[in-house]
Amino acid sequence: MRKSVSPLPGNEGRSSASTTRVFGVPLEEVTRTHTISGHEVPALVKHIVDYIEEHGHLDLEGLFLVNGNAERVDWLRQRYDSGEEVELEKEADLASAVSLLRLFLQELPEPIIPTAIQGHILQLHQDYSNEEELCRNLKYLLQQLPQLNYGLLRFLCRFLASVASLQQESWNIGTLAAVFGPDIFHLSTEGEDLRDQESVSRVLAELLGQPGGPV
Repeated sequence: MRKSVSPLPGNEGRSSASTTRVFGVPLEEVTRTHTISGHEVPALVKHIVDYIEEHGHLDLEGLFLVNGNAERVDWLRQRYDSGEEVELEKEADLASAVSLLRLFLQELPEPIIPTAIQGHILQLHQDYSNEEELCRNLKYLLQQLPQLNYGLLRFLCRFLASVASLQQESWNIGTLAAVFGPDIFHLSTEGEDLRDQESVSRVLAELLGQPGGPV
């Protein structure tokens, strides 16, 4: 079985904090300096998803609802940010790995779906009640995303869709969309953001329900 060891390419022989940092770094920078050859997403994201897929028993009820131990999550974050090799099988648990993935998404300086496009996407749910029209216009807007943002969104959607397919009773598409929507859109649980969560969940559920994710 393949070990989930973080290679963190781009760190060799470099000690600059701006080079090794993974969290809170613009997606373009972290993808350029920390991407495994042949893949379009940051190494940390692929590393964590591989670990969850291989060891997480994706059909476990409540897998994505339990928060990881805060101290362990912070320790793992520091390990990644210092450029150290991380072996999740020995140093993490499932809840910490999920929390680490969500923390990475939350701390991107700009959300995966940039703020400039979010308003247009959320407006779709007021303009279109027909699912076919909604889907068509949603695809058009997603094509406006920067390539790296689109690639990461597609990767996450395919992962979450596979989870939903394995646990259709507990982890239906709508539930997963409600959990990860705020991380992808950078919504809080207060005020106007709270009112947008329903639309965000519907958008993400629409993406997860498409074969192969967003195209």
